[in-house]
Amino acid sequence: MVRQQFLQELQASSLMIHSSGYESLNQVANSILTGVFQPETVEQTIISTRGEIYLEKDESGQPQNPFDNWQQGSIAIIPLVGIMMKYGYWWSYGMDDIATIIRLAYQSEKISAVIIKADTPGGSTDSLFLIEEVFREKTKPTFGFIDGMCSSCGYIAFSYLDKIYAINKMARVGGIGVFARLILPNIENSYYRVVEVYPNESKDKNLPEREAAAGKDEKLKQELSRLAIYFQDIVKENRPAINAETLTGKTYFACDAEPLGMIDGIRTLAQTVEELENLVAMRKEILLNI
Repeated sequence: MVRQQFLQELQASSLMIHSSGYESLNQVANSILTGVFQPETVEQTIISTRGEIYLEKDESGQPQNPFDNWQQGSIAIIPLVGIMMKYGYWWSYGMDDIATIIRLAYQSEKISAVIIKADTPGGSTDSLFLIEEVFREKTKPTFGFIDGMCSSCGYIAFSYLDKIYAINKMARVGGIGVFARLILPNIENSYYRVVEVYPNESKDKNLPEREAAAGKDEKLKQELSRLAIYFQDIVKENRPAINAETLTGKTYFACDAEPLGMIDGIRTLAQTVEELENLVAMRKEILLNI
């Protein structure tokens, strides 16, 4: 069932992903379809300046708030690693899990600030909407830290954060663009034949995809254009100083992204933590003096 859900999500969603992630998705999808896929589970750890956790659930299946057991004033460092999918699969958390973890960090009195530590090529557009919702409602200082790559969906999500830093000049940033992926059956090498019949009452059902498969991609391009403009508008609203040339899908090195307004600087994780700690301390002092 999980395999079917993964394939359904992959085919149903438009993609915002760097080409490196696309190839990984292609390998997983092909291995599932050919029956040779052997899943492996990789646990991801959420760390802080004072400890680490694993996400757990209580007896009723509801997520517990593990941050409540941390020391007061902790900064949660939450990983956003690998291909972003809406739901969790064998190798990583889904964005539904990540959104829950971030929300729990915001709810806990023990957490003073949050760092999202990313190395992601992006993923499905549907995965973004869960993260978008939680970042729109963020209640604590939240910085993004790029440890490798933050592209496509990942960068759109990061645009909501208070500041974005990259670990070094060669970190890759951007890829603000969308595309669609059609998986067409190879009839010559298939043991079955797929036949689709649409009644006159449903003449527009899947029409953009059907025409694209037949070599006419204009309708699908129009749908993708609406998505592309939507995401461009998000970035422009969240980062008003960003250069318009960055919105066409190009990926940049961090040293080039900074002067274009895509990130706020290049620094280490320790420096990012120190800035957040100083910001939290300054806010506390202001509140005490009110």
